[in-house]
Amino acid sequence: MVVIILSLCIPLAFIAGGFVAYKGVQLGLRWQSEVKQERVPTMKTISIPNPIAQIKEAKQERELAKQMEETKSIFNEWVNGAEESR
Repeated sequence: MVVIILSLCIPLAFIAGGFVAYKGVQLGLRWQSEVKQERVPTMKTISIPNPIAQIKEAKQERELAKQMEETKSIFNEWVNGAEESR
């Protein structure tokens, strides 16, 4: 069991370390090129839009529509009285 865990952890540690090193080199080279071009160096990376934000917004809109329908129903019942069962 320990062998399996180690065989998975060691490559993942190398991958994570490689990624950190890659990003460090990338930011360092960008910093250096911006200094050579006489621009103010930035540490901002290219932002990837959050795919979950669209799902959250749609869910909030559905909940808001549900609340509005419930509010209309309660107001209608209060103004017009309770509906009779058929």
